[in-house]
Amino acid sequence: MLVYNHGSCRENKIALTFDDGPNPFFTFKILDILDKHSVKANFFVLGQNAEKFPDILKEIYERGHLIGNHSYSHAKEGAFDFGRAEDVIFGIVGKHTEFIRAPYLDANRGSDYIADKNDAVKFINADVFPHIHLQKAEIADFVLKNSQNGSVILLHDGSRKEEEQKTRPAEMFAALPEIIEKLKEKFKFVRLDEMKFDGNETL
Repeated sequence: MLVYNHGSCRENKIALTFDDGPNPFFTFKILDILDKHSVKANFFVLGQNAEKFPDILKEIYERGHLIGNHSYSHAKEGAFDFGRAEDVIFGIVGKHTEFIRAPYLDANRGSDYIADKNDAVKFINADVFPHIHLQKAEIADFVLKNSQNGSVILLHDGSRKEEEQKTRPAEMFAALPEIIEKLKEKFKFVRLDEMKFDGNETL
């Protein structure tokens, strides 16, 4: 099984990704920032949140961003429920996902699902992922210092816990405009389906 941590180092493309949404408190505002800066991003959604907020998922899709599968419930133990999440996503936007990100970046717990798909989907991890409890300046500094050609940047617009939805993404959201503005000086933000993954994968 192949797990892709970043794209081609030969192209100055980077992918901005968000996990654990949709989130009614932040996802719409993030979409507005992306629109303002003409950036397309990638949202790895939880099926349980997509089920609660189908209109937000539709908005992500209709604004031209890529939707990825982040499992249904972000389970702490056992196999991840990617199939259930896929059914929810397809039922809302009418399109199957091409990319999967395992919760906790633990692709081994999703290996059976990916095997059944015969490589029709890719497992995506990330090579730039600031800790979710950092402050605004620390998040921006980490992302700006560590991004390079082909980087896949992992941020969070939501949470598997309902009580964290109002607070968890706040510092990231505050840092996002600076991250986008400064990285756009060097790189092109792309959807994952616009990125090459040639020779940068791990088993």
